[in-house]
Amino acid sequence: MGGRFTVGLFGMYGLYNYGCEAIARGTYQVVKQAWPDSKVILYTFFPKEDKERIADLDIELKAIPEKKFKKLRIITNKILRTLSINKQFSIWDAKKVIAECDIVLSVGGDIYTIPLHVLDNKKEKAYNPLVELGKTVVKHRPMIVWGASIGPFGDNEQIKNYYFDHLKEMSLIVCREGRSYRYLKKNGLQNTVLYPDPAFYITSVDVHNINSGKEKRRIGLNLSPLSLMERMGSDRVLSFQDRIIHLIEELCSIPDTEIILVPHVVSPLSEMDNDLLFLEQIYNILPFSIRDSVTLFRNESSFLETKRILKSCDVLIAARMHCAVNALTEGIPTIILCYSQKGVGMTEFVYGDTYWAVEVERMNEEVPRKTIEILSQGNSVTKELRKRMSEIEQEKQKLIDLLANMKLKKRSLD
Repeated sequence: MGGRFTVGLFGMYGLYNYGCEAIARGTYQVVKQAWPDSKVILYTFFPKEDKERIADLDIELKAIPEKKFKKLRIITNKILRTLSINKQFSIWDAKKVIAECDIVLSVGGDIYTIPLHVLDNKKEKAYNPLVELGKTVVKHRPMIVWGASIGPFGDNEQIKNYYFDHLKEMSLIVCREGRSYRYLKKNGLQNTVLYPDPAFYITSVDVHNINSGKEKRRIGLNLSPLSLMERMGSDRVLSFQDRIIHLIEELCSIPDTEIILVPHVVSPLSEMDNDLLFLEQIYNILPFSIRDSVTLFRNESSFLETKRILKSCDVLIAARMHCAVNALTEGIPTIILCYSQKGVGMTEFVYGDTYWAVEVERMNEEVPRKTIEILSQGNSVTKELRKRMSEIEQEKQKLIDLLANMKLKKRSLD
């Protein structure tokens, strides 16, 4: 596709999720190098606030276009699913996106997944609002699933077909880790490739003397209520707090260390997606015996600002995927707390195996021991990470060339 055209980025609620900011930044780099004359539109629920976060990029911010009577449509959809009626009403206005864009990138990381606790309880449904929007978009415009983790969708054939039949219609699916890529291939999808998450392409920020005056080794700890909810369900999140306190006590017992609690999503939409609120609750009930060894980082405002504090850490333990990526790109040894396939897949993608992946339920059993181990291997792990980041950077040009050479034809609006 050549000439002046518009690329739409759809799938993010807002850049209050610093991972979404990272995806937007990395995607913009790739898109503008692949298609220099293109215009980029990012759809979000918070266009004014998000424009301030990425004011340095030439991206137009627009509100996610919603169908009339959205709330009624949501209620009706729930009733239809409860009655097992195979009919859903789209809540987003695909026609507006089609009218404004020549190509649409479906962005957002793990937007085509089903939480583990939903699969375990057999409560999965053949419904995803992005799929419903995409069903209309693919009839008229090229659409690419971009930088994603996908699946698994369980064993229910109806639900698997709901997702796979739609994904087969995509012009391209760019997976960010091997497990999703192999899952799609195993299920017959040939329109998929494997390339790094766009967040890996965010260059390092300049930090002068960030470790000056630091006397102890610093352990960064990112925990998210969403990671616990998606693994176990919302009713078990609060009951997990005692285990988190015990984990922090264990980490504080490592000689010459301090802990910094690092949020990476500060959602205005849901408490279950707000790292800062969750970490504040944890911090406020810490025993006074360890309070002086723990700091809660409250002043972050973006992916880049959070990168600055992560660069001061000797090791990071992260539940949020892009918090991990944020540190890994700087060569910071990172243990990934996994609540879905994507965490295991990303660990494998970066390290070559899954040793530094820990399931969230097993954090108390494995994290203290592995933290001591990764601290002792810090220099060698950093060396290997920097080598791997160099390899990932080289993949960027291959991805740019792939997009630039795609034969994407505009489809009729009729």
